[in-house]
Amino acid sequence: MTFFIILIGIVCVLLILLVLAQDSKGGGFTGDMGAASSSMMGAKRASSWIENATWALAISLAVLSIGVNMFIPHDNNANIKTSNSVESATEMTVPTLPETPAEAPTEAPAE
Repeated sequence: MTFFIILIGIVCVLLILLVLAQDSKGGGFTGDMGAASSSMMGAKRASSWIENATWALAISLAVLSIGVNMFIPHDNNANIKTSNSVESATEMTVPTLPETPAEAPTEAPAE
């Protein structure tokens, strides 16, 4: 279980980095690399690789999240504990305050 949660964290970080590296209207990270990126691998090839990797990580994040949710033990006793605590709270007695003799109201001073 812990392994999958750590794996989800790694996938999230990689997904964030790939989304930031994508070419957008403003140029993105791949646009800032200038001629070096286009000479190594064409701009279309870099964009398609980053886009494919983003889709793969997004799908793997969804699958891992659903998979971890399936393996979480569902404890039905949690509802019973809550129910018992509510029942015991209604059975509790509330302490009463000692009665004090009522004082006669005093008149406000005349102005």
